[in-house]
Amino acid sequence: MANKIFRKQKNRNLLLNYFKPSIYVKDVNKINLESLKKHGIKVFICDLDNTLAPFYRRIPNADNFQLIRKVEELGMKFVLLSNNARKRVERFAQKAEIKYFYWNAKKPLLKYFKVISKQFNVQPNEMIMVGDQLITDILFANRAHIESILVVPVTGVDESSRIIRMLDNLVYKRLAQKNILHKGFFDEGEYGVDYDIL
Repeated sequence: MANKIFRKQKNRNLLLNYFKPSIYVKDVNKINLESLKKHGIKVFICDLDNTLAPFYRRIPNADNFQLIRKVEELGMKFVLLSNNARKRVERFAQKAEIKYFYWNAKKPLLKYFKVISKQFNVQPNEMIMVGDQLITDILFANRAHIESILVVPVTGVDESSRIIRMLDNLVYKRLAQKNILHKGFFDEGEYGVDYDIL
């Protein structure tokens, strides 16, 4: 009986690792892009709402343009991957001059991981996912065996994602209880050097 309980606890802990980001930073502007490039990242996949921009903002700001241009200048592909509707994603991508973008991605399902892998002919270790939600963005990345960067949501809760946020908070609590991830305790350093990589 004791062995069964131990196995169940062990399996639950393993399951929690699917929600553990490779890197945890305050916002997208804190990401060390040079470090990503140095460690072989070729495709920078980024969520839109509350990661790159607030859910209510229709056009990119100066920081968005700077991030996108720097990713591209370093020779990486910038890919916008959102669960939102086509109109929202397409409009923002066009304004930001983002060439590669996908809407209605249904993360954490892996359809667009396969699409992106094939389009750019890259392996999982050459891709990274950036997002603000554990149960969509980070779970997507871990299911795809790619590295991930978790950022703090840039604004409050969108009514359409309130349930997702509630579930996210439950997962955060479990991760904190197991000393896996604590809100506000950010990583510092370079990817693959000082960061705690899965």
